[in-house]
Amino acid sequence: MIVILGAGLAGLSAALHLKGKEYQIFEREDEVGGLCRSVTQDGFTFDYTGHLLNLLHPYTQELLKELLPDLLVSHQRRSAIYLGGKYIPYPFQANLWALPKEITKECLFGYIQAYCGEANAADDFLGWIYQVFGSGIAKHFMIPYNKKLWGVPLQDISLEWVEKFIPRPTLEEVINGALGIKLKGFGYNQEFFYPLRGGIKILPQALASRVGDIHLDKEVESIDTRKSVVVFKDGGEVAYSTLISSLPLDELLHHIVPLPGEINDLIGYLRYVSVLNINLGVKRDRLSDYHWIYYPEAPYPFYRVGIPSNLSHYMAPEGTSSLSVEISYLHSTPPSVEQVREETLSALISCGILRDDDEIVAEKILMIKHAYVIYDPFRRQHLPHILQFLRSQHIYPIGRYGLWGYATMEDAIMQGRDIVEDLP
Repeated sequence: MIVILGAGLAGLSAALHLKGKEYQIFEREDEVGGLCRSVTQDGFTFDYTGHLLNLLHPYTQELLKELLPDLLVSHQRRSAIYLGGKYIPYPFQANLWALPKEITKECLFGYIQAYCGEANAADDFLGWIYQVFGSGIAKHFMIPYNKKLWGVPLQDISLEWVEKFIPRPTLEEVINGALGIKLKGFGYNQEFFYPLRGGIKILPQALASRVGDIHLDKEVESIDTRKSVVVFKDGGEVAYSTLISSLPLDELLHHIVPLPGEINDLIGYLRYVSVLNINLGVKRDRLSDYHWIYYPEAPYPFYRVGIPSNLSHYMAPEGTSSLSVEISYLHSTPPSVEQVREETLSALISCGILRDDDEIVAEKILMIKHAYVIYDPFRRQHLPHILQFLRSQHIYPIGRYGLWGYATMEDAIMQGRDIVEDLP
């Protein structure tokens, strides 16, 4: 029996590809999806923060056409950075033309200096920012934004993730961007898909409709690797020959008994960022033309504001708009939700997204414990050892938090497929 823990995209994808094999899926929530879920509130649909489909692989393109025929709408990204009271098109480093001239000069000069400098490889994120983008871009966007997002010193962050997720225009493209000529899109998410209606939850629901034996409200109590048995908090248990898990890696390890001391000692070093997601429904149409906006400056408690109603008009009742505001924090220092809420509303007014007379007609606050894995030297050194131990116990982690990485929804679907091909 193959047991799958977690009915998010990765777990459901694994089940979909276990054709002809016996399996059971166990999910601790009362619905499928993991963090790829949506909630409704007073006529609004809110996702668990921004979930956009970036489909780069022909396999997933065909799979989603089959799962969601005529339900996905293609979008060209409309995003910006709010800086100095102005909107700078994203990505910052390719749109220096939109800055005040003296800052454009500072950023361009710093970039050229870095480009012409010594090619010694940086070994941490802060050094990489300076080496790749120069002091001006570092000062005005890269450092303040990433300090706000990650909440840890940038020199503590390693580099395994940066090439995929941070656009690197060429020297010619940066110069063109500074002059405002030959502008083009950059980044993996310049084109994306989003459901016409229902929010992102329709994707896991479509996957779930193709698989069977899903058990909801089944939270894991322990995993006995000697007996190959999963025990649930409701007293139930299930035996397995192979265990596929999309549980966050730190939580998975806490459940395993017995857990070798050298593995147990590593759990506390698996670091991550949590997110407070404040969702608002506002009685005013078209608050902004953007899909989302980045906020690097300190006066704003949030690092990003999304406008879900710009993804689909079905996300909000007619004549209204919706906002998805993201505030990051370290799980060890949770924020005061009410205080952050008040600061957020005030900041949304000060930056012009909201007006003093706007009426908030819906509100949904979501706390997302595992939001972003922190890549650091510990992860680079010890994660392979942890994963090797789990595989020796016939436990196969998948998904963004199972594999403790930075991944897209497409990546999660592919990981579900690939783990089935890798099973002995």
